[in-house]
Amino acid sequence: MKKSVTVDRDKCVHCGMCIRDCIVNCLRFDDEKIPGYTPDGSEKCVACQHCFAVCPTGALSFGGKNPADSCDAGYGDSGELLRLIQSRRSVRFFREQDIPAETMDKLIAMLAFPPRGGNADSLHFSIVGTAEKMRALAQFTRETIQAMDKGSPVIEFCRDNYNKGIDFIYRGAPSLVAVSVNKARAVAGCENADPIIALSYLDLYAQSLGLGTLWSDCTLTVANALPGVKAKLKIPAGFELNYVMLLGLPAVKYKRTVQREPANVNII
Repeated sequence: MKKSVTVDRDKCVHCGMCIRDCIVNCLRFDDEKIPGYTPDGSEKCVACQHCFAVCPTGALSFGGKNPADSCDAGYGDSGELLRLIQSRRSVRFFREQDIPAETMDKLIAMLAFPPRGGNADSLHFSIVGTAEKMRALAQFTRETIQAMDKGSPVIEFCRDNYNKGIDFIYRGAPSLVAVSVNKARAVAGCENADPIIALSYLDLYAQSLGLGTLWSDCTLTVANALPGVKAKLKIPAGFELNYVMLLGLPAVKYKRTVQREPANVNII
């Protein structure tokens, strides 16, 4: 997105909230108390759009975006959100059908919003979007493993289960999302956190859309061990595979939340 700040002078109430909320201090008032970039503001700007979101009158536009096209901020119902968190389960049995296109579009659109350190453009999402393509990937993976003389313990575990008719790598899921990170672009210390935060958002949103998800360390391990499999994910140059989530319409429906003991918490 182009880094630019424009202000409707008729709407601006000169409150300074955009300036105070700027995380990198790249805004200031001009002589007429209209907000704008500091001399080096466009270089410092991380395009987080805090200024755009906080403006009480919709006077400030970032990157040419029209404030009127935004939704009103909303934070949902805390009780329903808690019930979603309590109800969320790892799904290991999926229906053999594609995720509806409308649902997939919603998932893809949501991936623009999970937070990243410094709002860095550091993540890439590789999505295998149809059951047919997943079957092709699963077949290629199986043939690759079966052609190997010997592999790691995880590879041998998968080979043994192939012989039993079980695919522990993809579990019949009709889709997957692989998140990769460009460490050179990421804020130092956020390289591993950013991808997991993004998948956590995807996880809960997918469940709210009626999908099942599975954080699959097995899929990740196999992809990292087999270059041919990783190549199928079309990860761009400069990005490293961080994690993989399987998803699809679940073939199992959970009827109630589980009951857990309180978490280990120490209030300082």
